[in-house]
Amino acid sequence: MERHLAASPEDPFLCRACWEKREELRALKDHRARRAFVRSRIRLLREMDHGSRFFYALEKTRGAKKHVTCLLAEDGAPLMDPVEMCGRACDFYTSLFSPDPTDPGACGVLWEELPTVSVGNRDQLELPLTLAEFSEALRRMPTNKSQGMDRLTVEFYHTFWDILGPDLATVWAESLQGGVLPLLCRRAVLALLPKKGDLRDLRNWRPVSLLSTDYKIVVKAISLRLGSVMADVVPPDQIYTVPGRSIFDDLFLMKKI
Repeated sequence: MERHLAASPEDPFLCRACWEKREELRALKDHRARRAFVRSRIRLLREMDHGSRFFYALEKTRGAKKHVTCLLAEDGAPLMDPVEMCGRACDFYTSLFSPDPTDPGACGVLWEELPTVSVGNRDQLELPLTLAEFSEALRRMPTNKSQGMDRLTVEFYHTFWDILGPDLATVWAESLQGGVLPLLCRRAVLALLPKKGDLRDLRNWRPVSLLSTDYKIVVKAISLRLGSVMADVVPPDQIYTVPGRSIFDDLFLMKKI
């Protein structure tokens, strides 16, 4: 009788003192977990404010081979002054990424002959992206990738998706209504990777843009939605990036021909 009265309310074979001690340890563990979560969020927010310093420090730790110390001008003259080098890089990439002249008439003829999706599919494509589509896009994204200016990785979004997912869907809906993405989604960290040849020539550097993960999630969600109707507008002999098609389809087609 005495042991029964002293037992815990959950386990009659566990004394009340042991049960209370276990509950105290469990509450302490939960409290420490919450404190660790808050500290991690504060630390990440501080690091977001110093994102530019992070990338600057990262570039300083790289090898000297990956640093541009001299550039060749358009006439072949070496440039070592930082201002002149920046001007040369600006002129080079402005020319490189400028659109080529096109014939509007030829574009019109090309577009008129392209297949189009049905009216129902068109209306479906224009609907705002849902939280479920964002979740599926995040699930399919690869991990261990370089992050953008906010330094938030795919793994971070996986961990805190319950908190960040609804906010991302809300921001995207507002951006779609306003016609412009947030500023951080329109910025990127440009890194230059050296190729073969004389590294004083900018043509021997490959530019890579490091984009923010939230922007990548939006792009992935859009691509998944477009993939649902690609088979209707892409000819059957084209298999690349079309869901449900395989390279073996073309092999069988070539064998029949």
